[in-house]
Parts: sequence; structure tokens; C-alpha cells
Amino acid sequence: MFFLMVCISQFFDALRVGFLISYLAPLLFVLTVTMIKEAYEDWKRGQRDKLLNLKMYKRLDCHSGIIRDVKAQDIRVGDII
Repeated sequence: MFFLMVCISQFFDALRVGFLISYLAPLLFVLTVTMIKEAYEDWKRGQRDKLLNLKMYKRLDCHSGIIRDVKAQDIRVGDII
């Protein structure tokens, strides 16, 4: 937020101190690093989700009374696990 405010302040002649690039570069650097970090965390979260969705559970089939093995991704609301 600090880098954004400093960069915006440089668009006004009364507040301008130096070259615009000297204020824009830190803002772009911080935004780029943040975007890369968030993308990496999303990718890792997706990998964990895939592993958890493949985990096997035992589900009771209410109609036949048989216990079946199902993947976590196939469990629905109301299933008896």
C-alpha cells in the first residue's frame, strides 16, 4: 500500500520529487513477487486437493446395505461414512 501511495503521489507536479520510474519500479517489484507467491500457494493447494480427493472411504449404501469403498471426491451430502 505504501509503494502504491508513493507512486500515485508522483503524478502530481506539486508532490513530484524524482523520476517516475524510481517510484514505479518498487511497486511493480512488490506486485510481481506477491503474484508469484500467490500462484505458488494456489498450485500447492491444488496438489493437496488432488491427493485428498483420491483418499478412499467406506460408504454405506442405504438401499442394499452394502459397504462400498469410494473416493473422497465421490462422497455426497447425506452419505453415511
